[in-house]
Amino acid sequence: MEGPFPLLVHDLGNRTDDCQTRFSISNQAVSTAAIHELKDYRCFESPQGWVLALEPASLHTFLWRPQDGQRISLPSPKQEFPRRCKCLLSDKPSSTSSCTVLVLDLDQPNLLVCRIGGSQWDSYNYELTMFLADDKPREIHMAKLKGIAAVGGKVYYTFTGHALGVVEFSPELSLTEFEVDMVELPDTMPFTSTYLVESCGDLFMVVVVFLGHNVHKIDKVDVYKMDFSRPEWCKVDRIGDRVFLLGGDSIGASNFGASCSASEHGLSSNCIYFLNNIAAEENYLHIFNLEKGTEEVQRPFRHKNGCLLPPPCPPMWLLPTDD
Repeated sequence: MEGPFPLLVHDLGNRTDDCQTRFSISNQAVSTAAIHELKDYRCFESPQGWVLALEPASLHTFLWRPQDGQRISLPSPKQEFPRRCKCLLSDKPSSTSSCTVLVLDLDQPNLLVCRIGGSQWDSYNYELTMFLADDKPREIHMAKLKGIAAVGGKVYYTFTGHALGVVEFSPELSLTEFEVDMVELPDTMPFTSTYLVESCGDLFMVVVVFLGHNVHKIDKVDVYKMDFSRPEWCKVDRIGDRVFLLGGDSIGASNFGASCSASEHGLSSNCIYFLNNIAAEENYLHIFNLEKGTEEVQRPFRHKNGCLLPPPCPPMWLLPTDD
């Protein structure tokens, strides 16, 4: 696929040409072209840069790398993927890793799991229960929580305000959790949205703090790094030669967080690119420079032909793979 990565790709809803609009954050160039895989398959981006694709008629699935078109074939599931779902890889696909592909149902507590090189997709139902202040149990959903990311072959997700959940795959799939010295958000805190991000083998949490309850204005962005030895979140003001790329489903139903090298892709280091998925219909891209303490707001996408209807889905990140 042409265009320097990372790319934001958006289907603006013009069904007459089956084209997608692409925005390169490195040179801020906008282009429009038909992307075969996005047009003919159901596609789900992953933080590792690979896209899971499913052909609805045959149920054929594969991982697709937009950078060079490489594909990794996967078995066909027994039935179509859920109507609303997201994809995550436990690791980077390679000859030396034991990478597992997860499909998380956004409506039901269910996981579809397939190991690369395996012969089938396995389905798992799960139950996650947290207890409120009055000790009343409350069922929670792994994929709808504040963040989820894979580090070192394990998947971490926000379980409660003071615990992280873990999905492990060896010797078999298991769900556990552990207590964490979490970031204290006072009751008077404005509206926030949080994202888990893997970067160079470390786990980060990004907290986007909106201005009061106005989800169109952002007051600040705080970044924390997990210290697994304690374990606790430690606030940081630098992320090195990296950029964090944030987004997700509309109205924050499921948040997306990824990272990539800055210098290798012509980007400024220590920057966070936040596609505001909370104020979903505006699709503004907020760029925070942690070192300079600045914010820039861009609007790369606009409705075509004066259409006032919101687009069918939010933009998706197509990312480079760090081989």
